[in-house]
Amino acid sequence: MHRTTDSSENHTPTENRQRDELLVRNILDTAMDGIISMDSQHRVILFNPAAEAIFGFRAEQVLGRAIDVLIPSRFRLQHHNDVAKFGQGDIQQRRMGQQRTVMALHASGEEFPIESSISQTTVDGEKIYTVIVRDVTEAVRYRQQIEQQSQMLDQVSDAVIVVDLEGRITYWNQAATRQFGWTSAEALGQNANDLLNRGDQNLPAEMQCGGSQGGVWAGELQKTTRSGNRITVEHRRSALRDKDGNVIGCLWIDIDITKRKKWEQASRRSQRLESIGTLAGGIAHDLNNVLTPILMGARMLSSGRAPANPQGLLDTMTASAERGSNLVKQLLAFAGGIRGERSPVAMDVLLAETRLMLEHTLPMSIRFESRVIDGCPLVLGDETELSQVLVNLCINARDAMPDGGSITIEVTSIVLNGNASQLNPEAHPGPYVLLKVTDTGCGMTPDVIDRIFDPFYTTKEVGKGTGLGLATVQGIVKSHDGFISVYSEPGQGTSFSVYLPATQSTLLTPVVRIDHDDESGHGQTILLIDDEAHILQMTALALEHAGYQVITANDGFSGISLFKQFKPKIRAVLLDMMMPGLDGLQTLDQLRQIDTNVVVVACSGLRTSQREAEALERGANAFLPKPYSDDQLAHTLSLLLKTRDRPTLR
Repeated sequence: MHRTTDSSENHTPTENRQRDELLVRNILDTAMDGIISMDSQHRVILFNPAAEAIFGFRAEQVLGRAIDVLIPSRFRLQHHNDVAKFGQGDIQQRRMGQQRTVMALHASGEEFPIESSISQTTVDGEKIYTVIVRDVTEAVRYRQQIEQQSQMLDQVSDAVIVVDLEGRITYWNQAATRQFGWTSAEALGQNANDLLNRGDQNLPAEMQCGGSQGGVWAGELQKTTRSGNRITVEHRRSALRDKDGNVIGCLWIDIDITKRKKWEQASRRSQRLESIGTLAGGIAHDLNNVLTPILMGARMLSSGRAPANPQGLLDTMTASAERGSNLVKQLLAFAGGIRGERSPVAMDVLLAETRLMLEHTLPMSIRFESRVIDGCPLVLGDETELSQVLVNLCINARDAMPDGGSITIEVTSIVLNGNASQLNPEAHPGPYVLLKVTDTGCGMTPDVIDRIFDPFYTTKEVGKGTGLGLATVQGIVKSHDGFISVYSEPGQGTSFSVYLPATQSTLLTPVVRIDHDDESGHGQTILLIDDEAHILQMTALALEHAGYQVITANDGFSGISLFKQFKPKIRAVLLDMMMPGLDGLQTLDQLRQIDTNVVVVACSGLRTSQREAEALERGANAFLPKPYSDDQLAHTLSLLLKTRDRPTLR
């Protein structure tokens, strides 16, 4: 048997005691926390170096004195009561952190916060209390700073959210509760994407913390509230980093711009109506010129005063009618009002169409010049809105040239490099289509230029403008991810440069193959439903001339009745969409209930993408916008009746 020999066996009891005392003294002297012992009379009997550093007293200054010297006077009575109560219990110790932070008194007279633990023991029948003290001034200051920052963040009107690297919410201010509906307690710990984006996995990769350059991303997003409503927010997120630069989370700031977006949309509509009013004056002049030869020719033909060979007269009347139809189409396209689906837009074609419309509006004293480079790339956008940009800029130029001048419109392509942000903070490198509108007008001063895009700001006289024209232009350009710049000098004219991101998409034109060899009706029966007597009469004549038999009805109710009566004979129905009583869509629904296979051609003088799509979705086989020619009508019916298995034609 081997026995481990304690080294103390080699020393005398006195030496062992001295050794133990030295060990305890070393522990007390090197402890990082203050250690203070007091007797049952609350007199200090131990005060280690860490306690000296914390309280600013030397040990000899406090040993033998009441511990009250370390306690602010207003807390001394409570301290004595707490120690007495602790001493009466069986609990031998109370750990640090289990009590609230208390205030201590420094030698300088300054109060400071501490955390402490207390234990008791009995020596020679007397209770000895030992307190371990930790100065938490910095921790309290940090905690107060965090609380102050949290209170400040709770005062802001924007939602402030912090998420960790796992996407869990770690901070949620009161504005986030007001904006999204969840309380802080409900949101903390939740996955932010699941909560606010309904788990959408198609978010851009650069939105991940640290995924974009500098760890910052900004843009507009659709988010969902607790009640299920979708709101539009201006979202900005930036990476949070530790002292070593490692990403530890992400800060989100969400500004609810739902009302602002609705206001912008309403403002655009209002401004579009103002622009339409301006255009209508010029177009009304041209429509009168269009109607004059038609009216004169028709009266000459009806009175027998037409020339022996009336073909020239008929050609003039046809050309005038087509010109009037094109004018109306241009006005309706511009007045579309509601943002449509984005599609590739050829800016040269848009410029040509818009210029025709503007030439009917602007005074003869203003000259037009336009230049378009060959092979100009396409823009992914809303043709109606882009047309409005061009019209608004030209009307603005017109107002700057009351005595006449010239407007030059240029369409070119440009590639912006890494210095794109020098042109505009929102610019990004890449290919752009540059639309430049330059006038020779009165120009603007720098202070006016600074405000021209502000809503309702105008330099025009009261009643001459709403101040929404250029604000609308900027809103449309921004919604197309583009930007606009302006250069002007007083008396030297103005130049607006609109930068629109180019797209690699190609412009697809649907081709409908129509067999022209045989378009005779072969005696097939067509039901024609229209509330306009003149259209009913002329269309019936055209169909009969094409070899069809025609049944006519002047409203939806009589049309349904005739369809039921002659259903076995009727091969197709030509149906007007806008009628009093039973309108076109309601009539279409009833026709489909009676016969799901009959060919229905929807017709309307007001063509919008929404109206056309609704008619086709409700069962129409084709949509024919008015005015249509007899050839168009014959082609459409012939194609549909020969290819009834094709569901729709546009």
